[in-house]
Amino acid sequence: MQKVIVGRSRIKTLLLLIGAIVFVLIGIWMITTSDTDVLEKVIGGISILFFGAAIPIGIKKLITNEPALELSENHLIIEPQSNKKFVLPWNIILGFDIVNIKGTKIITIKVTNPKEWIEKETNPIKRKLMQFNLNGYGTPFNITSSGLEISHKKLMELLDDFLKKNNS
Repeated sequence: MQKVIVGRSRIKTLLLLIGAIVFVLIGIWMITTSDTDVLEKVIGGISILFFGAAIPIGIKKLITNEPALELSENHLIIEPQSNKKFVLPWNIILGFDIVNIKGTKIITIKVTNPKEWIEKETNPIKRKLMQFNLNGYGTPFNITSSGLEISHKKLMELLDDFLKKNNS
C-alpha cells in the first residue's frame, strides 16, 4: 500500500482563524462594556487568552500548510513535518473510534500501553492534555477532521483500511 498524506484545508483553517479572531473581539467587548459583572469580565478574559493563543497557531498553519497526517505501510504519523510528531506503528494501534462532542466528530486512536506515550511527552502542557484525553476517552491520541481536506468519514475509512492491511 502506498503512502498517503492528509493535508490541511486552507479554507477550513482560514475559517477557524476568523472564528478565533471573532471570539477575541467578543472577549474584548465583554471586558470593556461590562461595568460591574465580574463573571462577564472573567469569561471575556478567558476568551481573549484561549482564542488569542489560537490565532498565531492558525496563522502559522495557514502559511506553512504542512500535512496533518501521513499513513504508510509501517506507521501513522501525526504532524509528520513537525518536531513534535507522533509516529505510531500499526502494530500498537488497536483501532479507531468516533467521539461526538457538541457536533464535532473526533477520531480517537486506541493504542497499546497509552501511559507509556504520555510518559515520553516532554512538554508538560501536552502531557496534561494527553492524560485528560486518556481519562476521558481511553486514549491519549485523537484527530479532528475540522481543519483537514477530507471528511471524518473518509478519514475513518482510510485509517481502518490501513490498519487492516498493515496489522494482519
